[in-house]
Amino acid sequence: MNPIPISITGTLCELCHQFISDIFSFNFTRQDAYPARWHPIGSEWTPEKPWGDAFHHHGTFAALVESAKTCELCNVLHADLSLMDQSLQQGWLGLYPFYSSGRIGANKSKGVFRAGFRASLEKMPWGSSKIGSIPLHSFKVCRRVPLEEGEQVPWLDTYRRLPAVKPTLASEDIAGMVAKWQQECRESHANCGNNIPDHELPTRVIDLGDISKGEAAHIRLYETHGEKAPYATLSHCWGGAIPSITLTTNKASRTDSLPVSSLPQNFKDAIEVTRALGIRYLWIDALCIIQDSKPDWLREAGRMSAVYAGAAVVLSALDAPASTTGFLKPNRLPLATLNAAFGIQKVLPELNDYLQTCPLVSRGWCMQERLLAPRLLHFGREQLFWECRALFRAEDGRDFTGESDGHVMAEFLRIRKRIGGAAARGEGLPCDAWYQLLQEYTTRRFTVATDKLPALAGAAGLFVKANGNEGAGLGATYVAGLWKEDLARGLLWCAHYDHMPGRKVWGISSTDRISALARPTERRAPSWSWAALDGHLDFWALRIGGFVVEVLDVKMSVGENELTEAFPDGVVKLRGQVARMFYHAPDDSKYDVGTLTFGRADSLKDTSSVLNGCVMDLDRRTPRFCWVLVMAQSNDDWFLLVLDKGEDGLYRRIGMVTAKNVKVDSARFQVQEFQIT
Repeated sequence: MNPIPISITGTLCELCHQFISDIFSFNFTRQDAYPARWHPIGSEWTPEKPWGDAFHHHGTFAALVESAKTCELCNVLHADLSLMDQSLQQGWLGLYPFYSSGRIGANKSKGVFRAGFRASLEKMPWGSSKIGSIPLHSFKVCRRVPLEEGEQVPWLDTYRRLPAVKPTLASEDIAGMVAKWQQECRESHANCGNNIPDHELPTRVIDLGDISKGEAAHIRLYETHGEKAPYATLSHCWGGAIPSITLTTNKASRTDSLPVSSLPQNFKDAIEVTRALGIRYLWIDALCIIQDSKPDWLREAGRMSAVYAGAAVVLSALDAPASTTGFLKPNRLPLATLNAAFGIQKVLPELNDYLQTCPLVSRGWCMQERLLAPRLLHFGREQLFWECRALFRAEDGRDFTGESDGHVMAEFLRIRKRIGGAAARGEGLPCDAWYQLLQEYTTRRFTVATDKLPALAGAAGLFVKANGNEGAGLGATYVAGLWKEDLARGLLWCAHYDHMPGRKVWGISSTDRISALARPTERRAPSWSWAALDGHLDFWALRIGGFVVEVLDVKMSVGENELTEAFPDGVVKLRGQVARMFYHAPDDSKYDVGTLTFGRADSLKDTSSVLNGCVMDLDRRTPRFCWVLVMAQSNDDWFLLVLDKGEDGLYRRIGMVTAKNVKVDSARFQVQEFQIT
């Protein structure tokens, strides 16, 4: 293949200069013969074989450290490799552009190469389980200038296709990228809409002044009067107490002037970005809701769906664990300059793996903020991301849709697109979408345990609007985090278990890993509601059919259709097949799945008396009598709730069963009407 000429004008050491010159002259393909310092792999298998032909770079990690002081490329390598454990920094440093993977074969991306120290290659982590992923501690040649209008680049020409991420991001850079992304949304994404209409402003906003009239220096809290105008919102982690929240005692003074110097750094950054985008109004919960007024808090929490759904853009502080951290980083990602056209940076990790490390993604309140927002601008540790109802785009040129990906982060992306698209089209939302949402929601944490249901009010409001009288007419009566119209299916939740990839049949086996659940210190919801407990849950209505239980009535003493109610309470009346059984805890303390028999002394080998796959919600170690209710049946697979009967004659949920290949005679169950509280 014809060599690609490269003129290097950046400050590179002799070794880096030779490596870059060589791989360009190779046209980024493996060679039959190499210049000096290259080490071809032999035909026999060695630990180096998957890494491919190597360029012998610095002899030690210490030599790399010293060279990084003057060489731009060594600095890029050092910034990444210095974070590794010392055990991975042994031997001479090799650069490997022709590495291979047993899953996808040889690397075909032109410009991508791995780096590793020769004596430590066997210990180097790949970093992601996604097929086709680029391993950790990889680097790429990338372009520093935009493509020409209409220029087409072959997919594997990574060095020409993927843009460099600017090490320092100025306000005008943010504005330029957002303008480009918004234009693509308007022109190419059906679910995003051709225009971004101005929505009614929230009850209060931060007025940043009209920059065109020289008002930018004066900032105040503004009480709105039904005006329509574009506004931004901030999605962020509180991270404990926030300085300068709005209270009843300072609200009046803030409507005259809001001193920026008193605000935490996240809020200052949000003001700077909002101004850069040319937007006058900004909504931040801690400033626009009166934090010591319960009536105001409840009223505004109930309007959350409209606040985030109506925002022109939601600013997302992905990596800021607290309000004081700030999200505009002055030094993001080192870039080695090769010339005006090309540079070298590290390859950033897979999006899903990265998102799981972000503080914002683990917080309960932030789920509905991301769900409801039509457009989000995420500020990550090393780059920006744009998320709309069509895709999730990274500043480094990668796009993610969430399709054909089983990762929990990808699942939420699919849910967001599904719900947002249906809402944009005025379509009804099936309850399955709600259960999918709850599976992700129950992985999140709360600083205040009583926020668990109020933090879902905005998402619930979206379903009410879609399925109520104004929507598709499917019915949407909200009861303790579930829907009365689909309550039988909604009751069938259980502690999450790790379903092994490739296992085609859903069902809990005796050795599966089960998530731990916990009861909040204060009763938060009736036992039949998922909100009664904390921990990661699965909703089995997403996987099975054949429901046989009948819901006769639901009587809520507190909280029916009250979306922000923190402590709903009520009783569910059911008719179904019930039996008293004995719970046998697992023999091995490292397992969590028990079994049920009709008698304490019944043999666990007698299949006519045994139901397997029993997962207690909390106490999984104490054998005891309980009651079981058949919820669904599919051939020889049964799905049951486990109940405890109180002295008041009412039942309380304590677990769930997924019994496979059931041989039990159904005549041993009696049809009864009873109530669960």
